[in-house]
Amino acid sequence: MISFMQRSAKHFALIKAARQISQEIEKAGLDNLKTLAENGISIVGTYLQGCSPQKKATYRRDLNTLFLIGVTPDMLLSEIARQMPQVAPAMEGKEGYKQSEIKEIKAFIKGV
Repeated sequence: MISFMQRSAKHFALIKAARQISQEIEKAGLDNLKTLAENGISIVGTYLQGCSPQKKATYRRDLNTLFLIGVTPDMLLSEIARQMPQVAPAMEGKEGYKQSEIKEIKAFIKGV
């Protein structure tokens, strides 16, 4: 059974990661991201393709650590949508969009 401290640490890590990702998303411009999501284009894939190799390595390491403690890509995307309600309808409104974003995250972690 997972202890209260482990659940708390997992929850804190999830919120912190989603906040960091949300801040990066906001830099790209919310209107641009809404347009991408509404057209079925991956926000995650678009952002990660534009990162430097150093940032990609850092993100890959951070995501792996996050997933090792039990946070799933679905949990992460749900928390981002909770923190950014203006993006949530675009992410959750399209059939299969969230699943495609989860695939993008998993592919990124694997280095594909």
